[in-house]
Amino acid sequence: MHDPAAQQDETVFDFGVTALGASFHGDWCLDAEDELDHVLTYLGPEGDPAGLALLIEDILRLRDSGLDGDELCVLWHATDPPLGGAPEIRGAERLWLDRLLTVIVPLARARGASEASCATYPRCVPDGTSAAAVEHRRLTAEVVELIGLLDPRAEGHMPLPATREAMVRCAQTVCSELAFRFLLHAANHFWSRLSLETYGRLERLSAAFGHGPHMVEAVRYLMD
Repeated sequence: MHDPAAQQDETVFDFGVTALGASFHGDWCLDAEDELDHVLTYLGPEGDPAGLALLIEDILRLRDSGLDGDELCVLWHATDPPLGGAPEIRGAERLWLDRLLTVIVPLARARGASEASCATYPRCVPDGTSAAAVEHRRLTAEVVELIGLLDPRAEGHMPLPATREAMVRCAQTVCSELAFRFLLHAANHFWSRLSLETYGRLERLSAAFGHGPHMVEAVRYLMD
C-alpha cells in the first residue's frame, strides 16, 4: 500500500504488480527462458530494494485477499498490453502469485530488504489505522466511480464487465490505490475513451495517492 506522504523514486512511473504485468509485452519470450526468467531480467540483478518491497506487498495483498481466482485472473490480464503477452494463469492464480514470490523475495533480501517487508504488509481495507489506509478508504468511492466510466473501444482478453467487477472488488476489499493502478492499465488495454474531465479526475486522484507525475501520463493518448 503506497503511502501518499512518501516521496519515492519508484512511484514516479507505474510500479508493483501492475508494472510487472505490463512488462510481459508480446515478444518477452524471445529474451527469456520462461516467465520467471523474464521477471528476474525485468527486475535486474541489483538496485534499491524499495521497489521490490512495493511489488511484494502488492502480491501478498492480492494472494491473501478475499478475491476469487477468476477475479485475480482478470486483474492480472487487465495489465496486458493491448496486443497481449502476459502468461495465462487461469486456474492457478494464487499458485502464480506464490511462484512470483519465490524469485522476488530472495532478490529483495539480497538487496537488503528486511524480512518483515518481504512477509508482512500494513492493513488497508477494512480496518487499517495508518494515515495511508484512512486516505485510501476515503478515495475508494471515486475510484469505483471512475471504474464505472471505463469506455472501451477495443475488445480485451477478459470481458469488460468481469474486469470492472474485479476492480471494484479490489478497491472495496483490498486497496483502492492498487485498484486505481489496475484501472489505468484496463483503460489502456481496452483503448478507453477519456474525456478531458475524466483525465483531470485521474490526475487529481493519482496525486492524492502520492504517485509521480508520469503515472497518468501513460494514458494521456486516450483523451478524445
